[in-house]
Amino acid sequence: MKIAFKNSYPKCPKGMSVNEWKARVDLAAIYRLTDYYGWTSVVYNHITLRIPDTDTFLINPFGLRYDEINASNLIKIDLDGNKLDANDWPINQAGYNIHSAIHKARNKDLHCVMHTHEPMSQTIAALKEKIIPMFQEACQLYERVGYHDFEGIVLDASEKKRLVKSLGKSNHTLVLRNHGLITAGPSAIWAFIRHQVFIRNAEIQLRAMSSGGKIIKIPKKVMVHTRKQFEGGAAQGGAEVRHPEWPAYWRLLDKLDPSWKK
Repeated sequence: MKIAFKNSYPKCPKGMSVNEWKARVDLAAIYRLTDYYGWTSVVYNHITLRIPDTDTFLINPFGLRYDEINASNLIKIDLDGNKLDANDWPINQAGYNIHSAIHKARNKDLHCVMHTHEPMSQTIAALKEKIIPMFQEACQLYERVGYHDFEGIVLDASEKKRLVKSLGKSNHTLVLRNHGLITAGPSAIWAFIRHQVFIRNAEIQLRAMSSGGKIIKIPKKVMVHTRKQFEGGAAQGGAEVRHPEWPAYWRLLDKLDPSWKK
């Protein structure tokens, strides 16, 4: 059996741009994967993806579980929070505030933004500790993580400026103290992989700290070198695409429930 190494998008619905449809399918995949890994909080939290070459982005309908989200029922909104399609579901206000702030401030490089409240990230976020890259993939986090102090549920629009300041100009990951995790990237898969790496690193760091043993810290020069290898954009290890796990994830989702890309 020949294994597909490139994703094949379903036919674009009539009246919708190809860019929007592909963005919808990509984002639906990330929602389903987030559910698969157990990072959900029933209907809370949010993941957004900018529709290429526009100032609009897609967000989850507030009230649906992540395993109920598909390409068609995502909501399209603009940076001011206006709904641009006929979807009747509401939008999480905190989600709009967090994501619109990042989409507006980092419109050149961070097009997909993930926010979750899973236990490993929330544990790290509740400690006066900074992230220590514990293994090679985690070197992607070196000098790319910001920290933001808890101010309550993000319903006050004035916090948007402070969130952006905490994220900084070169970071792609933000630890929300006593709250949760934000990761972002130029594409859906980039944001997801960074989220996955952070959660795995948080778990290993917490286990290492609790062991009482001395942590072997990767030298800064090696971390910078390894980060550059990951950020370079080229396919790794002879793969045909930059993220060979992306089409592999699609095959997994198709096997579990193909309704995600309808």
